[in-house]
Amino acid sequence: MAAGSRAGTQSGGDDGVIDLTPMLDVVFIMLIFFIVTSSFVKEPGAEITKPEAYTTDSCERGTIIFAVTAVGDIFYDKKQIPVERAYRLAEAAKKEAPKANFVIQADVDAPTSVLSQLLGVIKPLMDAPLCASTEEAG
Repeated sequence: MAAGSRAGTQSGGDDGVIDLTPMLDVVFIMLIFFIVTSSFVKEPGAEITKPEAYTTDSCERGTIIFAVTAVGDIFYDKKQIPVERAYRLAEAAKKEAPKANFVIQADVDAPTSVLSQLLGVIKPLMDAPLCASTEEAG
């Protein structure tokens, strides 16, 4: 009799098992959703000293970032580029993110001639005012 009651409890013990498969399906669907809808910012990859500004406004949708160093080198996506190549890179980035705005991170000592050339190259692709990256003056 004891053996029969023990067998009955073993078969009834499966009722307490929780199936995690539906929960894992939901977690993976959420993960895929967040990966697909996220946008990644391409950092320019240059070490620069940004100018200070007392009044700053945040740049909305600013994700296409070019950097100009103190010696006049232009960087995009962690690579040094010539000014002639900036248009093609900006055009490709604009196709990838049509609502993105352009941001120029210029060193305090960056030559204005290089900034002017870069602005002249990307200006036809701009649909919003250019954003300049600055440090908040303290």
